[in-house]
Amino acid sequence: MLIHERSRHLEKQHQTIGRGLLLFSGLLLALISVLSSTLSGTVYARAGEAPGGNITDPRIRNVDLALPSVVRIFTAINGQLKVHISSTDVTFPQQSSQPYTLRVTGTGTFISAHGDVLTADHVVKPATDKDLTTSLYQAASTDIANYLNSTATPGQTQTTAQAVNQQLTSGQLQSTATFDTPTSTIYLSTAYTGKTNATNTSVLPGGIAYNVDKIEQESPPDQADTAIIHVPLNDSLSVPIGNSNGVQQQDQLTTIGFPGNSDVGNSPDSLLTSSVNQVFVNAHKTGQKGNPLIQVTGNVSPGDSGGPALDSQGNIVGIVSFGVVSQTGTNNTSFLQASSTAQSMIKNLKLDTTPGAQEKLWSQAFASYAATTPGHWHTAEQQFAQLLQQYPTFKQVQLYYDYAQTQAKNELVPAGTTNKPASNNQRVANNTASTPFNWQSLALLIGSAVLVALLAVGMLGTAVRPKKKPLRNNNDKNFRAAHGEGGKETVVDEAPSRPVGTSATTSTTLPPGTPLPNNQSTMALKIWPCGHMNRSNARFCSTCGEPAP
Repeated sequence: MLIHERSRHLEKQHQTIGRGLLLFSGLLLALISVLSSTLSGTVYARAGEAPGGNITDPRIRNVDLALPSVVRIFTAINGQLKVHISSTDVTFPQQSSQPYTLRVTGTGTFISAHGDVLTADHVVKPATDKDLTTSLYQAASTDIANYLNSTATPGQTQTTAQAVNQQLTSGQLQSTATFDTPTSTIYLSTAYTGKTNATNTSVLPGGIAYNVDKIEQESPPDQADTAIIHVPLNDSLSVPIGNSNGVQQQDQLTTIGFPGNSDVGNSPDSLLTSSVNQVFVNAHKTGQKGNPLIQVTGNVSPGDSGGPALDSQGNIVGIVSFGVVSQTGTNNTSFLQASSTAQSMIKNLKLDTTPGAQEKLWSQAFASYAATTPGHWHTAEQQFAQLLQQYPTFKQVQLYYDYAQTQAKNELVPAGTTNKPASNNQRVANNTASTPFNWQSLALLIGSAVLVALLAVGMLGTAVRPKKKPLRNNNDKNFRAAHGEGGKETVVDEAPSRPVGTSATTSTTLPPGTPLPNNQSTMALKIWPCGHMNRSNARFCSTCGEPAP
């Protein structure tokens, strides 16, 4: 039985060792994982949602890069309406009134660093067709109704603006519409300027609105409906022109624009926030004048006209042009003017579309921001800070800078990497430049390693601790004499056949009935089932801790 108990004890020791090694291995793997993720430079702090969305997707990254280059275009046209009333013609608005200013909105994209903008021709040269004339009827109908009521004979029924509008549309009131030369203004989007909190466009900060000073080249709407216009802006961002011949059926393209049906308010921040949509290529078509078209399905609306259609590489392969409306009023199919038309114009104008300094720095900073290499957050932080300093109107960069700075504080820079801290003169949002090394992270890692080591040593030491020899009282001469001459211990052979629970004396050298010395301070020892020597009144084994039998 004693051998059986010893076997059980050894088995427990082995189990303890196994559990200890397993726990130690798990802790070690966890520590290695923390070290690996921290040293790789890809540890993300809890800093809210990352600006730019899922930047691990190349398509999304390229759209993020292009967004600040896309602008909203407002084209204003002053119109007059000559109405034949009785035997005379009256021109509205009359001299004391403000002109009827009709506005057409669309989208454009910077394609060079010199203020060149690509758009649809009908955005900057609206056709003076039925639609524009109908808008003029609506603008003039109130003034015409007031004139008719003020000149009516006594007893004549008063008219309304709605009734006048119907008479103009039906031809009952004969009229002639004339329009002045349109003027266009581009507005940088909130993807560049950030939120302005302006109440109307007249109080926008400087550097957001630019008047178009010339139309460099155009193809009329009934042809290729493409135009390149110019604004007095140097070192502008830009988007490259791609090859539309490489576009295939079922390709997914991304359009950026300012659809009129998304204008839910009159605040500039709402009007100047662009929308992003996905369209799918149905086919390559040819227009009536031989111009190449790309037929697409997707959410394309008025106001998107002139906006870019980007391929997966972020290149412009199409310009939103027009749609075919079904009898039910739904826009079933849209058409893009192929970028090959724009390429021909660029060649004819000999435009330099090489990215400027701002575009290069923006691309470099965003590449660092989206990278996964060690130290990339520190690099992105410095490059975004440089953008803020050199281009103060590019305020949307502040969001990227703040996020990169937060991540840099939790990033370990590999040895040998030099990162200059941001200048104190650079604009930051209540933050200081991050240090190139995070000592808190290092202390945490060292503490974790020490903790794992201590746990491992403690568990292994407890599991493999050797058995102690039987206790004795070396100060008691009588006790030493009872175990043999000269104070030497007498080895007690364990009796395998002794039943568990039987009493065993500490030595066979004492004659039966020999009393212990009166001054004996240590009680007689017995062999317990666990195989260790213990006092007879002990409650637990002094070696292994098992309860008394």
